[in-house]
Amino acid sequence: MPWWQNIPFLSLLLCLLSAAVCFVLPSRASRIWSRSVLGLCAAGAALLLFFLLRENAGPFTYMMGHFPAPWGNEIRCGVLEALLAALFPLIMLCALVSGSPWLSGAARGVSSGRESACDALCMLLSAALLAQIYSNDLFTCYVFVEIMTLTACALIVFRGTGKALAAAMRYMVMNLVGSGLFLLGVALLYDLTGHLLMEYLHTSIRALVLSGRHQRSLTLILALITSGLGIKSALFPFHSWVPDAYSSGVPSSNAIVSSLVSKGYILLLMKIYARVFGWDAVLASRVDLVLLLFAMAGMIFGSLAAIRTRDFLRMTAWSSVAQIGYIYLGIGLGAGAGYQAALFHLIVHAFSKALLFLAGGHLQAAAGGAGDLESLSGAARRKPWAGGCWTLAACALTGLPFTGGLVSKLLLGQEALRHSLPVAAAVLAVLALSTLLNVLYFLRTAMILWSPEKSPAPAAAPPMGSPPVTPAPRFPLSAPALGLLALGILLTFLLASPLLEALETGLIQF
Repeated sequence: MPWWQNIPFLSLLLCLLSAAVCFVLPSRASRIWSRSVLGLCAAGAALLLFFLLRENAGPFTYMMGHFPAPWGNEIRCGVLEALLAALFPLIMLCALVSGSPWLSGAARGVSSGRESACDALCMLLSAALLAQIYSNDLFTCYVFVEIMTLTACALIVFRGTGKALAAAMRYMVMNLVGSGLFLLGVALLYDLTGHLLMEYLHTSIRALVLSGRHQRSLTLILALITSGLGIKSALFPFHSWVPDAYSSGVPSSNAIVSSLVSKGYILLLMKIYARVFGWDAVLASRVDLVLLLFAMAGMIFGSLAAIRTRDFLRMTAWSSVAQIGYIYLGIGLGAGAGYQAALFHLIVHAFSKALLFLAGGHLQAAAGGAGDLESLSGAARRKPWAGGCWTLAACALTGLPFTGGLVSKLLLGQEALRHSLPVAAAVLAVLALSTLLNVLYFLRTAMILWSPEKSPAPAAAPPMGSPPVTPAPRFPLSAPALGLLALGILLTFLLASPLLEALETGLIQF
């Protein structure tokens, strides 16, 4: 086998080992180590993508330890997996560099003694995300789903305030419900087929579908898995934990949890649809119609809730409910172009949401740590580079020209036109209304941020019982990290054609 086919396994192993290494290293050493590992994983996946495209190679499988199933674990990688494995560590790297809990004034309540633990958690989360991308074994995916849940919960509570603890508890309860439903679906699937490897599962399920046996059981299993991963990825109406969980942490944890964790669950769901049940079986079960209805409701409800709130971070968190709706809208529309639009918006949202929270953390620091919109008046004038990055990310999620959000919304509209007249009319109407609502709350916030400058409000005193805070040093890489995320948003528009071609090829191989 070519040497570059070892990259997925080595990336997973390196992240897992680095979690243990970072936990025992001093703060500065763990910081350097974790960022180096993330950069190495992103570069390795980019190299893997290059060889896959250059050799015009199809997806390959890799048996970990060279033990075949069911004893061994199998990795499967194609163009789509390599692309996402390059982007996810890159976004996490930018989040850690620009929004580290010890970096800015918005990080009140985090002591310097916990920096190594934060790096260890991020390494575990990186390993879990890579496992969702690469693993071809359903139980292995479940194990790393739980690792993602626990690490995300720990990142939320890193600020140590009562609000963060309550948000983490709510996040944990809701996600454990989702995990239980998902595990129940996996257990029933194993009982029905006797397999956990996705290719063997697909063969068994296809035989059951052709024979007409256990159709109700298969529909129930599909509903359990979809509900479980829908809860964990904040699909409406399972989104109640989002506003607190995405707004209670430090800037880096808010960015990582909102931009990456939900994407791992969505990608796993799409993988189960494609490799386990098959797209045709999903369409026959009518699960796609349920996703379509929930997605459209989430697009409207999330935007309305963002308009009602006057809290800066909660507004950004509520917008995630609407944006997740766009991704599920593409999955609900089905066919190749619908899934392609969903994946394209998934990438745009990952870049944009991370940039919104990271730039928002710097803007809050410029306003003295204030959280309500009125207190942020003029914050973008005091930090124009952060204000510019925040505005660009808002434009991308709104779908304005020269951003990737415009491309994904056009793709969703084009795919809707291929369906029946009632479906097309409903989807286009919801797309238009949701875009208008996006413009309203993002434009309102941008006008406040760029309004004539006011004197910054004094920083609020930390809650009683908060850990001691050490002065935050100034890191010169903060602004370039935000700039790299902003560049990613622009490139999703400028390089939309090759990116869509890569997604199309990846979906064919998926």
